Amino acid sequence: MDRLVIAVTGTPGTGKSVFARKLAKKVKASLVDLNELITEKKIYRLDADGTKIADLAKMRREFSRTIEKIDHVVVEGVLAHLLPKKLVTHVVVLRTRPRTLEKRLHAKKFSKKKIRENVEAEALDVILWEAVNIHGIDRVYEIDTTKLRPALAVELFLKALKGKTSLEPGKISWLEEVF
Repeated sequence: MDRLVIAVTGTPGTGKSVFARKLAKKVKASLVDLNELITEKKIYRLDADGTKIADLAKMRREFSRTIEKIDHVVVEGVLAHLLPKKLVTHVVVLRTRPRTLEKRLHAKKFSKKKIRENVEAEALDVILWEAVNIHGIDRVYEIDTTKLRPALAVELFLKALKGKTSLEPGKISWLEEVF
């Protein structure tokens, strides 16, 4: 099998961590938590709200060093799609219906402002189209996790990887729900 470096991304609350753990186990890959890497290496600054703003250039360099000698990697994080195309073989963008996302973020104690920002980003497909612009439409897979259990979402992705189903980006739209 060729080297796999699968980036799992999506707005907060879409199920990235659980999906990435299950996927890494299934494909026998090392799991890299990008947020953990950013924190451990102190490659961020805090904005006025106390939110961590990653230094993207340093993040990319650290990730490259981290995976240098690893065959198969699943990297998870809200910024995973911003890793360079030359390092990533596939990008999985997890999506969740905005109303469901709002409830999940509220349960995680996000501020009203952060909930609104993330729900709007989800409705506008921000992460999806950033991923497509960087990695190309053929390397990006879009999965609606609103009602899908993580194990089934992983199986769906693996079927798409084998060409047995399509998870082509752009089929999911939440715009009418929010605006």
